[in-house]
Amino acid sequence: MFRRSGSVACYHVEDSLPAALGEEFCEALRQQRFRTIEDAASEQTSIGWVTSADPSGNTFEREHMDADQAVWLRLRIDKKSAPTKWLQIHRIAAEASEGRKLTARERRELKEDLLSKLLPRVLPSVALIDALYFPKRQLVMLFGTSNSVREAFLSLFYKTFGARLSAADPHRLALATGLDRQRIDALREITPVRWPDAQRGASGQPAPSGQTAPRTQEVGA
Repeated sequence: MFRRSGSVACYHVEDSLPAALGEEFCEALRQQRFRTIEDAASEQTSIGWVTSADPSGNTFEREHMDADQAVWLRLRIDKKSAPTKWLQIHRIAAEASEGRKLTARERRELKEDLLSKLLPRVLPSVALIDALYFPKRQLVMLFGTSNSVREAFLSLFYKTFGARLSAADPHRLALATGLDRQRIDALREITPVRWPDAQRGASGQPAPSGQTAPRTQEVGA
């Protein structure tokens, strides 16, 4: 599942979940499994869980989700919509036949009629997004950072397990590494430090010509 490049979003699980890969956990995934919209006659989106071995969402075998210390989750998002150019071509043909521009009502009726006839023949676009859930650390790593993917994942995760996810930050990630009490206490005393960026000096003014100031960097929580 890992690639040489890509983005990841990390989240902390705020509420309790069923035992990882236990019957209740797997059943929760089955209840929110992916359901196909291949034959749908309307523009719509289908979002649900699948596994790497069964992208249809029909089965959830434990061995297909067991990633040693983590649970391998996979989200499938299908979107069905008619190509815009396709609708434009039919509208232009209808206006040429009528010898005039169609009214707003006529355009709407034409679109609805075309969608009912054409969409059952249109295959949806398919996106598969992977995530790793680490039960001991109560951490989720989502291998997708677009707003639409993150929103879909957070919504489905809550609908599935009734658990909220909050975006991870450096402070909370450090606390999840198993530090001893002394280091945790020291970590809580850390405050952000801002360093000058490449264009401005420490005073916030542009760096002198020919000089390059250090880049801005924030450290701490």
